[in-house]
Amino acid sequence: MQLKGLLISTLLFISASAAAQTRVAADVEEKTVMDGKAVTRTSELYCTSAGNLVQVFSGDPSYYVLTNLSGEFKAYFPKSNEVYSDRRDDFSTKDNIFYLFMSGHSDDLGLSMYGYRLASSTTDEDGLLKRTYLPTSKAPKGTAKIELVLEDYLPIYVGYYDKAGRLVSKSYISSYRQFPSVTLPQRITSISYTSAKDSTIVRTLYSHIRIDGSEPMFDFRIPEGATPKKLFDR
Repeated sequence: MQLKGLLISTLLFISASAAAQTRVAADVEEKTVMDGKAVTRTSELYCTSAGNLVQVFSGDPSYYVLTNLSGEFKAYFPKSNEVYSDRRDDFSTKDNIFYLFMSGHSDDLGLSMYGYRLASSTTDEDGLLKRTYLPTSKAPKGTAKIELVLEDYLPIYVGYYDKAGRLVSKSYISSYRQFPSVTLPQRITSISYTSAKDSTIVRTLYSHIRIDGSEPMFDFRIPEGATPKKLFDR
């Protein structure tokens, strides 16, 4: 049960870009503040423009998580030689911030892929581009409006509203760094309003970013002899 709880938390963590495939590796620190308590997790991230993602989570136990564009999820625990797997659309690496930038979806953070249409676009006196997106029939249920703000055509803010017009979550994207083949953010702060008085804050920092490296972890494969386990009981 402890492992399943850890994996469900990991799925939430996964869920922050070209003819030649681009590879990005980075160290990740995620700090979550909820109910007055702070929890920090660290990992190593290896993402490709083809949508393959490997994350190595430190701690006890340490474990590996593999996901792809099809939503296939595998978590491998080397200490017990067990692998938990499942497949769902919301596990897809289309949600990963580095994949979005490598695949050319930085200007709308992939909203068009999820069935949202651009409803309006204005530029304010500071030169910030403000866009409003509305859901189509193909969009996930629950979100009635999304506001996206770009500076120099890079997203710096996104806010999600429900049908009652309430802001339910927002993210600030910052500390951009330009590389030869791609520009990437190094800091994301997300706030989710769980109630009128409570919220959850997640700050994600990316450091030691490497582009088109040859680290073997990009090609990590789970050992064939690993014992399969169910992630969810169905």
